[in-house]
Amino acid sequence: MSIRKQLYTWELYGDGTQGTNPIVYPAAGIPYSILYGAFGNTQAGSQTGLVNEDQFVVIDKIASKPGISPTDFTTATDGGVTSLTSWNPNMFVNIVIDTTGYYQDPQNVFANGVSGTASPYPRQDQVMPYYDLWPPIYVLPDQTLDIRYTLNNDIIASAVPANWNVIPITTMLASVFVEYTNYSGTDAMMARKLMNLGIPITPSTVDSFRRLLLENKGLDTETFSFYLKTVEAERKREDKQKRMQGLDRHHEYGSDVK
Repeated sequence: MSIRKQLYTWELYGDGTQGTNPIVYPAAGIPYSILYGAFGNTQAGSQTGLVNEDQFVVIDKIASKPGISPTDFTTATDGGVTSLTSWNPNMFVNIVIDTTGYYQDPQNVFANGVSGTASPYPRQDQVMPYYDLWPPIYVLPDQTLDIRYTLNNDIIASAVPANWNVIPITTMLASVFVEYTNYSGTDAMMARKLMNLGIPITPSTVDSFRRLLLENKGLDTETFSFYLKTVEAERKREDKQKRMQGLDRHHEYGSDVK
């Protein structure tokens, strides 16, 4: 059993040419996977995105490189060669579980997702109310998970008018960041039970649930109502402590904590 907080990043860099190779650079307006897509530094080997039967995954955060304007780039010229030094993509990220996109338009069809401007990676220096993935997304055992990005700025089309001569291999064109928690073994079983009880799944609630099970081993408990009541009390205690420390987030659990 284990609870692992994990980070996954995907980046797309230049290849040292002008940037017109469709094998290297993704087309605009088409979603691609960061896990097993054809572009950027995807994971080595074939990935299925399948969550194993002894796992429970909670996606806590997604973000991507911000940008809006199709002309939002900078270049530098040295020795008659103009290099692309920065590129800010109009980029969106969506989460796909099995065949369903998490972000959909009002007609229940796939949307591009959340933009890098709303949820930037890395975060900008100024204080802004950035998009927050709340509630987090639960991925159950035997479900498949994919994270897909869509670029609306066309790298190849921008290179054709000779805006630059080369995209150096050090120039990052796009990036995606994913933060998730992987519960495995008995921790995954407890996470599933907490989900059925309507309790938010966090490392703290899973640890509290495990402690309750150990402390009350051997007791005759007909239902899980006892555990529900006790874990709810633990949740409220933590919320109260966060409020006293100035760390509470009222939109997480509501403002009814006493």
